[in-house]
This record gives sequence, structure tokens and C-alpha cells, in this order.
Amino acid sequence: MKHNSLLLAALAVATTGTAAEAQFRLPVIFPLGRSKAPPPVQPPVAGTPGAVTQGAFVAAAGTDTVYFSANGSTVDPTATATLAAQARWLLANPYVTVRLEGHGGPGDSRDYALAIGDKRANAVRDFLVLQGVAPQRITVMSWGKERPGKVLIGQNLVAAGPRVVTIVVPPAAPVLAPTAAR
Repeated sequence: MKHNSLLLAALAVATTGTAAEAQFRLPVIFPLGRSKAPPPVQPPVAGTPGAVTQGAFVAAAGTDTVYFSANGSTVDPTATATLAAQARWLLANPYVTVRLEGHGGPGDSRDYALAIGDKRANAVRDFLVLQGVAPQRITVMSWGKERPGKVLIGQNLVAAGPRVVTIVVPPAAPVLAPTAAR
């Protein structure tokens, strides 16, 4: 009797499949009346209400500037938090392109400031790309020490040292084809 029940159980499993297979069967889902894909979303055009601006970027990310140590080009934990917020905003706004402007310190030589500014901007670019931002949306440039920034601390303006500033590049206005004169 014991052998007959085992034989019947084995036969039932062999005809219906294993118990593991039965657990992974998924329901078939049919689309409901949609025969086409949704239309693509058009990027906002500069000057329109949906256009994104530098102010919207700063408001969402907290700041557009990441500071570095005097001779450093590695992203520190403070910069990581800022760049993570910038990456989240860039991922939420997929049509926005940015320009990363690297800056040297005021005491650097001109050539060194250009080289270290480029190295810092590329370090920020690499971080944003690792966060999922498409590399085609990011351009990199170095100002060296040509554009010294200033930071207001209390009531004093102090030179802003080595940094990378993220600039939102406004989308180009669409080119309209000339209409034929009638």
C-alpha cells in the first residue's frame, strides 16, 4: 500500500511537471487597447515654461559647485553628496546637458591651473557617469585661474579656490524650415 501511494505520487508529478515548475508559472498579460507605443516626449525649448534653468538645478541639487583641496583632484565625501544630488537631478531631466568647468587655485601657475582644472572636471564627469548620467550629456572644460570665483563668508568676500562648477546648457531652439512665399 505504501509503495502504491508513492507510485501514484510519482506518476502525478511526472505528468504535471515538478513542483518547482508549477511555482514559476506566470500569468499571461494582454495589452488593453493600446496598439502603439506612446509618443516620444519632446525636450523643452529655451524660453518656454518647461525649460530647465541653472536656478532650478541649484535649487534641486543644493549647489552647482564642488570644492577640492589645494593640489587635489579626488572627489571627497562632501563633494560626493553634492554630486549625487546633481546626478539625481540630471537623471530626472534627461534632455539637459551640462558643462563642467574646472578651476585652479589663485596661487597656481597658469599651465598647472589649466591642467589641474581639467583633471578635476574629468573626476566630476567620471563620478556623474558612474551614477548613470550619459557621457554624451556632459562636456568638460578648464578655466585654469582665468575666472577666479568669490565666496561670501559673513560679510567678507573670499577667493573661491579649486573647484568645479556645473553649468546647465540651455537646449537649442528648434530650427524652423523657411516657408515658401505665396
